[in-house]
Amino acid sequence: MGEDLRFPDGFLFGTAASATQVEGHCAQSDWAAFAREPGRVRGGDTPDDACDQLHRFREDVALQARLCMGAHRLSIEWARVEREPGEFDPATWDHYRDVLGAHRDAGITPMVTVHHVTLPRWVAQRGGLLSQELPALLSRFAERAVEALGDLCQLWVTINEPNMLALQAHLLGVWPPARSSPVEAVRAHQNLFRAHAAMYRAMHEAAGRRGHSISVGVAHHLRVIEPERFGRLADRMWAALFERLFNDAFARAVCDSGLHDFFGVNYYSRDLVRFSAAHARAGFLRRLVPEGAEVSDLGWEIYPEGLGYVLDAWWPRARVPIYITENGIADADDDQRPRFLVGHLAEVARAIARGVDVRGYMHWSLLDGFEWAEGYAPRFGLVEVDRVTQERSPRPSAELYARIARARRIEADGPGGAQRERGAAPA
Repeated sequence: MGEDLRFPDGFLFGTAASATQVEGHCAQSDWAAFAREPGRVRGGDTPDDACDQLHRFREDVALQARLCMGAHRLSIEWARVEREPGEFDPATWDHYRDVLGAHRDAGITPMVTVHHVTLPRWVAQRGGLLSQELPALLSRFAERAVEALGDLCQLWVTINEPNMLALQAHLLGVWPPARSSPVEAVRAHQNLFRAHAAMYRAMHEAAGRRGHSISVGVAHHLRVIEPERFGRLADRMWAALFERLFNDAFARAVCDSGLHDFFGVNYYSRDLVRFSAAHARAGFLRRLVPEGAEVSDLGWEIYPEGLGYVLDAWWPRARVPIYITENGIADADDDQRPRFLVGHLAEVARAIARGVDVRGYMHWSLLDGFEWAEGYAPRFGLVEVDRVTQERSPRPSAELYARIARARRIEADGPGGAQRERGAAPA
């Protein structure tokens, strides 16, 4: 007999995006400049136009509503709001009020991320993630955001994926400022935690002054990490070290501090870890996928069970409600995304049945956007975006997700159901 998985009333089905990746038309950020440097971004792509959501947000809100989405996670472009130190643009705050208002009018709950990867160029010039000023600058920006928008949004994320940001920018060197220093990566990680703590306090103080009720958390990038060969001591040691530094350091610090009202989980894949003397730049660590595993267009293993593992591992530590703040797949022809969606949503439903307090699932992403150093090549969108015309075309997976959201269940024997997800791909 098949498994019939249900989601509770009030569970939020939604999508996620960030400003730089979909809005376009912001020349003041570090990424706007970085992407123009030769060789930085695949295909020479830039976020200049992105998905033109700056002008098309009402169209995209209507699309979300048609797809039965009850929530959307978006970010504020710091470089657009505070183009010069201490100068906050009232017209840009008004724009974001229009964006949030459009979502609320459509019955879509917004979740706002204050800092999602990019920095104003003037912050980057002052030292970026390593600047001693960063916690104060980000907390000031976060405070202003709550003052301007707190009546329209209850759910707030301080920082998106601080561990990934420190790794990509200061160890692997593929994001600005393109440095490769383990010491700098650790410093950036620590500075981002100080920034989160300052932001959390400033946001709640601002909300209290204005009489707003808000919940604040972090979007943590968490991966399943295992040694490639359990019988090899070096692989086990490096897997444990990677787990501690990448997964645990920031998330555990937040949990121990109590400076969070919910725990955001960004989950994508599993890594098998091998100690490799040839990979000194990456800390002598090589990440692999199991032989024969199904992978996405980016070569990431598709491993739904890992989401259930992450939820079980972090629920006792977090001690606050959990939101899946990102989960998605690069799949241009949409032949894997339906199974991916069902498989990961099934893990969420099973976790809820086990008593894990998961309040929502935000799929990455609504639209095909600018995927940082990979440019526009990876297609994460439930909705295809024509790069020339900006025309939006929902993929079949979007309709499947809409059916699940509408029914609040994954039917055991229905299209893409839980029973099928566990077996082979349909012919």
